[in-house]
Amino acid sequence: MIRRLFILLLFLCCNTPDVLGQATTEKKDSLATSILIKPNDILQAIPEWTAATTDGFAYRVHSGRYGFYGPQPTVYIDDIPIDFSYFNWQNLNMLPLSTDQIKVIGYHSDPRAHHGMLARSGYLDLRTLPPDTGFSIYSSITVGNQIEDPGPWSYDPSRVTPNIDRRGPHYISEIAYGGSRWYAKGHLSLRQHQPTNLNNNHRIGSYSYVDGVWHPVKTTVGNGLAEVGFHTGNWSFRTRGLLSTNDEYVFFQPFGREIPAVTGYRQLAVKASRKTGSWSLSARYLANHKSMEYRVNNKGYNFDWWRINHLFSLSSGYQNRWLSLESGGILEISNARGLQMVNQQSLATLYGSISSQLHRDHSLRAGLNIDIATHETATSLSIGSTHQLTDDWSISAVLDYNEMLNYRQESSTYWYRRGYDLFSQLGITHSRPFSSQKNSSTQVKLTNDYTLAPAVSLTLEGTYIDHHTLNIPWQVVAHDEEQYTGIYTHPRDFAFTAEHGSRFRLKLGLTQKVGPGFTHELNMIHRYNRDGTARYHSYWKQIPKQQLRYAVKIRPVTDLSFSAAAFYRSTANWKEYQNLEGEQYRSLQPQYPLQYGTFHTRTPSFFNIDITARKWFWDRRLATTFSLRNLLNTEVRYHTLGPDQAMQFIIKASLSL
Repeated sequence: MIRRLFILLLFLCCNTPDVLGQATTEKKDSLATSILIKPNDILQAIPEWTAATTDGFAYRVHSGRYGFYGPQPTVYIDDIPIDFSYFNWQNLNMLPLSTDQIKVIGYHSDPRAHHGMLARSGYLDLRTLPPDTGFSIYSSITVGNQIEDPGPWSYDPSRVTPNIDRRGPHYISEIAYGGSRWYAKGHLSLRQHQPTNLNNNHRIGSYSYVDGVWHPVKTTVGNGLAEVGFHTGNWSFRTRGLLSTNDEYVFFQPFGREIPAVTGYRQLAVKASRKTGSWSLSARYLANHKSMEYRVNNKGYNFDWWRINHLFSLSSGYQNRWLSLESGGILEISNARGLQMVNQQSLATLYGSISSQLHRDHSLRAGLNIDIATHETATSLSIGSTHQLTDDWSISAVLDYNEMLNYRQESSTYWYRRGYDLFSQLGITHSRPFSSQKNSSTQVKLTNDYTLAPAVSLTLEGTYIDHHTLNIPWQVVAHDEEQYTGIYTHPRDFAFTAEHGSRFRLKLGLTQKVGPGFTHELNMIHRYNRDGTARYHSYWKQIPKQQLRYAVKIRPVTDLSFSAAAFYRSTANWKEYQNLEGEQYRSLQPQYPLQYGTFHTRTPSFFNIDITARKWFWDRRLATTFSLRNLLNTEVRYHTLGPDQAMQFIIKASLSL
């Protein structure tokens, strides 16, 4: 199959159709941002994606191909990628921006080269508002509360008054200057979270008693950004410096629970581009420094890991009315250290794509990228077409084959095989060798778009994916009988094995826009396994089979908007935690009557409603937002070890001058 697709791609690249028309590119999905308050709201608004969390603050994402334990989607801010993925975990609260400043949210679920970077698990592309001419200032504060929880101080012996759970506060400020040819901006933000839910506070809080002192059970994220851009004639230049520090509790899947850590991220980015007629040229340099360091805990756990990547990329493009071409290359040099490990890695990537309008109603596109490491090579290619069959009906089909280097899988086992012996520190054993194979899969996607009326559109989409090889990490934890310790789980024999199987995904999307002031949409997703190994089936049971999302946006006047979203998510089964089924857990401190809960491997299905209102004042300089989440106050739980997210309210105020 690879050989046939490769020959077809070469044929397309070497033969130029002698027809005129408008060049087309593959459709990219985008979101409206009116109901988004926190960065993680973006994940909930993407209909094809699903997410899981153990603390309600940091989420793992399944974007369509690799599940919760696979590589996470690549995040871009204004075309520059942000690489803050740590062992297949990333926290969008480390983004140095406010959702108010996001103009367009683009996303894609499939692997591809995007803006000079390989997005191996899809991407999330955030485009912000350009600075106004002259000086401008933005600031915001977000706070919230959740009912039913005992409160942030209930487990602190120095505080004895129960109260409700507190969300935030989040502080964000930005100053910018925009000139005729250049701009500069700086950003500072502080986001805080206190995981006081009974399910995870005892587990996390058990680390906090050190040398006779109870340390706060709290996550704090500080972000900073400085950026300067300049353009003249056909040239544009941009440079960015970014810094983020996160005192948190990393959920380390091979361990089966959280580990206190300070994660850090620094980036230096330089980009230059030139456009002349139909041609464009872009070059960039990125330096990404990621670290996971010690945070005070009574077990002495310490990741002691850091990595610095240097990326050099060069790309070119050509576009006219009937043809679009893009090609580029990336050189990545990586240096990593952790405990006794010292590792260096160099990779080169070549990619290219073509899109051609063969006829007014028919277009064809193809892409190829080759990822080259020291001892292995991964090849990925795709071919697709779009056909306008009638004025109201278009159909598109995409066939792709994808390989992923073991290095790109971001698994801790990759570093373990190179001397990073964190597993010994944590008491994690393994009896079978860890897989070093490439992930490989073939996917077929068929999409039908219908225009039912001038303002009504319908999308029907079917996706079939065959995982020839899928490396799955698996840790069936043991239960700690002494529940008062708060540990609950102990790691057992950890496995990282190559599995195989196939899956289907069906999507129905319906959108109606009634004038400029009323828009609503409905999206339904159904997923199921066709075949596969036993572990393959167990792994995908973590992903809910059905999802439904209905969203409505109403803007009766220019300075007032209302939005609501209803979610349904079917049950999920976390087989790794089967030894906890039916076991009780309890509150940590004895100052109050002890509270108890029960672990269940299966997270229940739920129906959830969020409503949001936003009002602008002072010629839209001042905005206030009020949101009620989980209006029905049902049990909303995304992970068997995660919190029950009861009804909560969020208040946000922002000022733009």
